[in-house]
Amino acid sequence: MLSTMLLVLSLGCYGQVKITSEDLNLAVGDWEGSITYLDYQSNTPFTMPANLIVEKGNNENTLILYNSYPKEPKANNSDKIKISKNGLLLNKHKISSREEFENGSIQIQTEHDAKDDGKKARIRYSYRIGQDVFVIRKDVQFEESADWIKRSEFRYTRKK
Repeated sequence: MLSTMLLVLSLGCYGQVKITSEDLNLAVGDWEGSITYLDYQSNTPFTMPANLIVEKGNNENTLILYNSYPKEPKANNSDKIKISKNGLLLNKHKISSREEFENGSIQIQTEHDAKDDGKKARIRYSYRIGQDVFVIRKDVQFEESADWIKRSEFRYTRKK
């Protein structure tokens, strides 16, 4: 009986991707770069300068992001990146992959169903975090489409 319960518990954990606060800590600091997003009305990408300050939040599983846009200061905002206590969710979305690269950077991806531009879609967020690079990318796959569209990408390099 006990061995059956252990087997069931271990099968339930198989395939679950977990992350820790240490995965995100490399993002803490000052960054400069740009945001590129797809303007659905014109169907063309638009790029503008963007800066980012990342600080630790109230607990080890939270980062606070302060976004600033030198040419659009009215768009300045703050956001959070939060890992669930069990490490399976990032910003309340299931983590679908975690990959480490030879240069020490990591990439974390989440996927969830939502709406984009008022249409049902699959949303994929990719977070690439390294010593000198920080990228947050949003890709969208509309219902009944096999294609993914790059909706937005924040691309930063660490300030020296």
